[in-house]
Amino acid sequence: MLDLYNKQYTRETLKKYIYSVRLVDLLKTQKLDITFIVRYILNSKYQLNEVDEYITVDTVLMYQKHINRTQLIEAMMEYISDDDSIEDFETVSKKK
Repeated sequence: MLDLYNKQYTRETLKKYIYSVRLVDLLKTQKLDITFIVRYILNSKYQLNEVDEYITVDTVLMYQKHINRTQLIEAMMEYISDDDSIEDFETVSKKK
């Protein structure tokens, strides 16, 4: 399990464990880039925890001070596909 509150992880590591952490914890503890936020944090496909379903642009901006609102909204509008996504939860959960 990741130690989010004591370590910073790479984008690849966070993607690998995206289904085993709460997204809100990622927001609170990790420095995330706009692309990761749009593709994972704000994507309902990855919001498996009830708390995560309430993440908004304002929530992101509260915890990710380096993110600019305008740039985040533009990235959200430009995002179309899941090119950078990972396997779906069902596939991941069946792995040994």
